[in-house]
Amino acid sequence: MYKITKLNRKHIDELVQIDYESEHENDRKNNTTKAEMKKEAIRRFGKGQEMFFGYTENKELIGYVTLIPFFPGYKHCEVYWLAVRKKNQGKGIGRTLMHFIENYAKKKGFRKVFAYTGKNMKKTRKFYEKIGYKFVNEFPGYYGYKTGNTTAVLYCKRI
Repeated sequence: MYKITKLNRKHIDELVQIDYESEHENDRKNNTTKAEMKKEAIRRFGKGQEMFFGYTENKELIGYVTLIPFFPGYKHCEVYWLAVRKKNQGKGIGRTLMHFIENYAKKKGFRKVFAYTGKNMKKTRKFYEKIGYKFVNEFPGYYGYKTGNTTAVLYCKRI
C-alpha cells in the first residue's frame, strides 16, 4: 500500500538519494555529484516556491514530485521535478505522482500544468506524451550545463 504526503526540509537527504538513484539522464551526463544535488535541494527548499510531495511504500520514500504554483498565463502551474528510484521505475509510480499533482492543482483552481524536460531525454518525453501532455516549444540554451544538451522542451496539459 502506498501513501502520498507533503514533504519538508527534514526529507532533503532522502530526496537527494532518490535523485541520485533515479539516474536522471542529464545528471549522469554532467557527472552531478550527490553533494551538488544536496546543495540544489537545499536551495530549492530555501526559495520556498516548490511544494514537495512524496510517494511512500512500506515506510520507504521511493519517489517525489514538486509543484510550483505559478507559471506565466492565467491559472497555470509547473511540475518542476519528478524522480523515482531506478529500481522502482516502470511500476506506475511516476504516473501516480503526476495524477496526484494534477488533481491537487485542479483542486487549487489551476487550469493547466506545464513541465520542462531536456530535449535529449526521450524516455521522459515519451512518458509525458503518454500521460496526455502536449508539446509546446523548444528552448535552446535553457539549461546552463557546461556540456551536453542544453535545450529544454516544454509540455502542457489542460486539467
